[in-house]
Amino acid sequence: MSSDPRTAIMGAAGEVFARFGFKKASVEDIARRAGVGKGSIYLHFESKEALFEACVERAHDESLAELNARVRRAKTPEAQVRAYIQCKQEQHTREPAGHRLELSTIFELGLQAAHLLPKMLENDAAVLARILEEGVEQGVFTVAEPRSVARGFVSLLSQLTIKFMPDGTGAALMESVDRCFDIFIRGLLKQPPH
Repeated sequence: MSSDPRTAIMGAAGEVFARFGFKKASVEDIARRAGVGKGSIYLHFESKEALFEACVERAHDESLAELNARVRRAKTPEAQVRAYIQCKQEQHTREPAGHRLELSTIFELGLQAAHLLPKMLENDAAVLARILEEGVEQGVFTVAEPRSVARGFVSLLSQLTIKFMPDGTGAALMESVDRCFDIFIRGLLKQPPH
């Protein structure tokens, strides 16, 4: 348990939401797991909904930081796009730390967080747009509207999230998706004149 009550509450809340879903998660369970009184939760968060949103936003901030770090380590624009795709695939297939989420819980949590999704997708798209813009500036990519392409790609990638969930049957699907991503990346590359 963290010595900072807010951190302890968010950590406990993440565990409880993952285990029970949003509706069944109780503030009492979160408080007990965090080692604080129920009132302490309401000192930091005005409602269970606000606590859930803070957990979702923190998780997204962490995944965005991981994504940016992976992209920065890649040396070329093409390698950065590949790093972006690989990181997003790993994030979509990674189970929450120590938790195996039921599909119904994932859907419920997703519905509860749906209003946060546009901002999160826009943040992800901004990372990819920056890569595409830099690739165009360097003469590596030919992309007429990098921001639009990034938004479309991120939207498409988000639709594959449910397919990326680990169920033991995803290896063949992942291989097929990887081939599609290769075609996407080749399509970005500036073609030499004939």
